Amino acid sequence: MTQVTKLAGHRFAQADYSIGRYAATVPSETSLEEVTHPEFFANHLSVFRPGMAIDVLSDDYKLDCTLRVLAITKTSATVRVIRFFDEATAPHVTSTDVSPPEVSFGGPHHKWRFLHGGNVIQTGFDTKEAAEKAAEKYIELMKGE
Repeated sequence: MTQVTKLAGHRFAQADYSIGRYAATVPSETSLEEVTHPEFFANHLSVFRPGMAIDVLSDDYKLDCTLRVLAITKTSATVRVIRFFDEATAPHVTSTDVSPPEVSFGGPHHKWRFLHGGNVIQTGFDTKEAAEKAAEKYIELMKGE
């Protein structure tokens, strides 16, 4: 019979409590090399603990990664990349057909409006053309165009 070493109870705990997860929003065009530099998080070292995770997301959503803090000094932190989203190798979602919006006059309070899927999305347009233009932008946003 094979002898199995079991994990001691004190080494199994709720991860958010023991490890800690933080989120960092960084400016657009920030690179992975910048966020992994030992001095990048120098202003936040007081909350760092070895083993904690940091989810990093840039304002333009191009940088999306998770870092693990390995070591902390008084002026720097050593981190390791445990997840990195790469647009070039990521599977691409194919565009789908989206049902068309419905533009209608909603009365003196709503004025011209557009609906999608039976839900009122936006109201208060003075002209039908303005409501149609807003509806087109809404559908483009849904399709990711």
